[in-house]
Amino acid sequence: MRPFRATVFAAVVLAAVSVSVPVAAAAPGSGSSLPGAGPAVHPDNAALDCPDLLVVAVSGATDSTADRNPIEEETRQLWSNWVGNITVPVGEAKSRYPGSVGWMYVPYPATYGLGLFQDVPTYQDSVAAGVASTNRILDEQKTRCGDRTRFALVGYSVGGEVVERVARELGHRPADAHVGPDDVAGVVLIGDPYRPAGVDSLGAPGPSGGGFMSSEPADYGDLTDRIQHACRPYDIACDAPEEIAVLELALGVLGQMRFTLANPLQTIADAERVVSTMAARAAAHIVSGDDWWQSDESLLDVLRVVADKTRPVPDANLGPDRLREILDWAVGPGLPVVQEKLRAEGAGFVEDNSGVVELVLKPYIFLAFIQHIAYWNNNPHDPWYWESEKIVDWIGALAQEERERDSVGN
Repeated sequence: MRPFRATVFAAVVLAAVSVSVPVAAAAPGSGSSLPGAGPAVHPDNAALDCPDLLVVAVSGATDSTADRNPIEEETRQLWSNWVGNITVPVGEAKSRYPGSVGWMYVPYPATYGLGLFQDVPTYQDSVAAGVASTNRILDEQKTRCGDRTRFALVGYSVGGEVVERVARELGHRPADAHVGPDDVAGVVLIGDPYRPAGVDSLGAPGPSGGGFMSSEPADYGDLTDRIQHACRPYDIACDAPEEIAVLELALGVLGQMRFTLANPLQTIADAERVVSTMAARAAAHIVSGDDWWQSDESLLDVLRVVADKTRPVPDANLGPDRLREILDWAVGPGLPVVQEKLRAEGAGFVEDNSGVVELVLKPYIFLAFIQHIAYWNNNPHDPWYWESEKIVDWIGALAQEERERDSVGN
């Protein structure tokens, strides 16, 4: 693997070209995740041999495709496979212990929904495909290896959101689930857009901000004490100001759309679909409870919730009769309540977006992108102890614990 080289020129080139790489849409739940080994399988990768610890790594945007071979090292673009700066060094460090560590890369579209000439999945569809693909790998390897192998989950950027969602759900599974919390030795989230505000970064105090998709506290269930976050200051993906509701909403809306240069009408149609769908979901959310108008939840809060189409909304039975009943109440006996709610919206909007000023006053514009790609280094002659190197050591310690556990069990 190459040592990390972060230059402003490289960052600008990456920003310009990475958004337009077309990828195939994934079919969640279809096919096996373990094709035959190819010539690019690393010699220290014991993934096929039921290792003590299997690292399941989810790359960032444009770093993967839906048809990727999970056990091959591949570089499809100059910036590809950065999570390989963790997997490969872990394998090399444990090479004297055959069967100690293996790794797989999760195949998924890894797209923001941006393409030049080919249709690509939306961001939210890509994340959903990544979640399905990650769970598929876990299920298959658990079936194949049983209790012989435990898992370490690694996710970077968009892959961080994928692993975040997997970990939150998996941490609440029952003990007798096919893949349960006890099967996971550790989880590392790098540049996670759902990082809770102010949590530690690799065991040290982390930046005060949080993920730009959400900075709310996270519930990882039985995995809580096995979660590690890696976040650099001013990496806006994981260290954004807390009160940026409009930005979170915009990202949620854009995450449901496709932007294909050769087909602008598709983008327009997507925008119309998103607006109508969100309006219906917002209405269902509001009327599903009788106390929404008296609650502290604002309309902006509601829109941020329903912008994530993976979140279910209640069945509010919004037929013509029900809509007429609501309207009659809103312009009649409920009018004072509605007016008071609308007055509160103004003050609440300012408060919910107070962090936007920080995006301008602090050096996010200049540092956000550089910080987001500056986690990676595997140059042994570099005196700095980079995040990727810390993660390699942490996963190596997990592998040693698993090796010792297996030795005792045998």
